[in-house]
Parts: sequence; structure tokens; C-alpha cells
Amino acid sequence: MTAVFEAFRASYASALDDHLRDPGEASLLAAYELARDAVGRQLSVLDLAVAHQEALVPALARAVDATDVERVARAAGDFYLEGLSTYEMVQRGFAEAQQTATQGRRRTELSRQLSTFLADASLARDPTDALQEMLQLVAEQARELLDADCCVVTVADGPRAASHAEDDIRWRAFVRWLDLPAIDELLRYGGGTARASGENLAELPPFRSPVGETPLRGWLAASLTALDGMPMGAVQVFDKATGPFTGEDAAALIHLAQIASAAVERVQLYRG
Repeated sequence: MTAVFEAFRASYASALDDHLRDPGEASLLAAYELARDAVGRQLSVLDLAVAHQEALVPALARAVDATDVERVARAAGDFYLEGLSTYEMVQRGFAEAQQTATQGRRRTELSRQLSTFLADASLARDPTDALQEMLQLVAEQARELLDADCCVVTVADGPRAASHAEDDIRWRAFVRWLDLPAIDELLRYGGGTARASGENLAELPPFRSPVGETPLRGWLAASLTALDGMPMGAVQVFDKATGPFTGEDAAALIHLAQIASAAVERVQLYRG
């Protein structure tokens, strides 16, 4: 048994005793604070349960009769439930904060890579290859960041790049036959972004045909736009592994599209 848990167990037993002597909002606040402390100390919900059980046993032993046993059990139950609900709430918030921080680091890394790429003097020497390389970088990073099965990045009258499992024939065929003019029309109608899933996705003209034998589950897209507002292409992701694409996913993709747009426009200046 670790020193961290020993200290937590002692604090829990003392707080529970205080609550049993004088149940109320003030003593329940201690359960709230203990649960927050448990998350901070990286203790598990099982640790919380063990601390509660070990504090409850002597409290029940001190009960003078059956009525007192019931009183202690009910008050202790309220204390434990207050701590448990707080633990779950704080743990969930902590996990979400970690996920947000991870996504932020990924976006920062992509920004760094594209900034380095833009500063590369080889852009002027071989802009065509540089454009293809940059689009592939965006496709791979967007797919990873948004936990998607496939990502396609396209430039009008130019190359396209895709990221998906290397041995997935299904996605390879899908990328090849993707109806880009129809998708561009959808993006123009949506003001430069689009998101759909399930039956709504199946009703969109470019996606009425399934990918192989399996229908698409989700689609999220953002336009690549020049400084003058003219569309230059699009970055699209398909089928998020953990469910439908969210508003936060859309914001992340728009951010990536803005970075990629600046890179594409500079490469195109060299090509011109």
C-alpha cells in the first residue's frame, strides 16, 4: 500500500467520521474535496471504494442498535455517492482537457512542419513536387488529428493526396473515383465547410454510392481558399473511428485548411 493511498485513506476516514457525527452540506463538501484530491493523486475509483469500506467498518461497529446502524449506513452512503459523482465528473473533465491539449500539440506540430516547409528554398526549384509533398503532409496529419479512416486533399487543376491504410483497396478506389466537382459545389453551398453523417450523408449526390460494400459513416470537409477568397481546393476526412465528426473536429479542420491554403498559394506563385 503506497504512502499516497495511506494518507488519502486517513483523510477519508476522518472526513467520514465528521459527516456521521453531523451530516449536512458542510460535511458533504469534504467528500467533494477528497474526490478531487483522489484524481489529482492519480488514485482509482477502486481506491476510493476501498477507503470508504475501511472507514465504514469501524463506524458500523460503533453503532449502538439496529436504528443507529441504518442511520450510519445511509449517511455514509450519501457521503460516498457525493465523492463518487465528483470523482467521475472531475476525471471526465481531466480526460477531456488532456485530449484538447493533445489536439493542440498536434495542430502546433503541423503548423511547425508547414512553416518549415514554406521556408524551404527547394520550393522555388521544384514547385510541382513540393506541392504534392505538402498535400500529402496535410492529408496524413489531418487523418491522424481527426481519427479518420481516410483523408483526401485536392487542389483545383492540380494534384491530389490521400491518406488511408496502405492495403485498403476500398479507400484506394474511393479516392480514385471521388466526384470532386460535386463536392466543390457542396462546399460552395455550405460557405466553405460541410459535415454530414448517416442517412444525411447517403442522400448527398457524391456519396450515394457506397464505398465498396460499406456505406460511408461520416464526412467533414473544408475549402482551401486563397487570400482573395477564391476556392483553391479542399481537405476532406471520412469515417471517424470513434463516432460522428463534431463541431470541434470541424474547427480543427478549418484551422488546418487555413494553414494549407497559405502553403498552396505560395507554391502556386512559384509555379506561375
